[in-house]
Amino acid sequence: MDTEEYITKLFVDAGWHEGRKIEGKNQASNSSSAAHKNAVAVLAEFGGLDVGEVGSGRDLSASDISFRTEAFDFGNEFHNYWQNLDMSLFAFASAHHDHMLLLVDDENNFYIFTDPDEQLYKVGSFKETMKRVLLGINYGAALEKA
Repeated sequence: MDTEEYITKLFVDAGWHEGRKIEGKNQASNSSSAAHKNAVAVLAEFGGLDVGEVGSGRDLSASDISFRTEAFDFGNEFHNYWQNLDMSLFAFASAHHDHMLLLVDDENNFYIFTDPDEQLYKVGSFKETMKRVLLGINYGAALEKA
């Protein structure tokens, strides 16, 4: 089984299926933030799922992902430390037994915030973020704090 098949199997085992669409708590929000809309789009397909498990990974520990049913605005919190961020950030999931947050920005770039070391990593696409978290692949360089 290749990596993509393995990741798909983790999602299917968690209850995901092609065309899954759920009504989230804040999908009708009047938020004009593109980041909020991006997070809501993720939650429409994956909201409420618990995917994967914590264990041995390739470079780091593999993690579980717990998709929320509601997107949360964490942009203001992060802008205090990463002043070079010039867009909104919304969390749509937690990972590694709630020790990490998964976030998306206005341009649909995905981020990982690791609570124990308070680092923010810009990963890229949703697919790449899922792969790195679920398989324990190095997240790359953390963003510079102000």
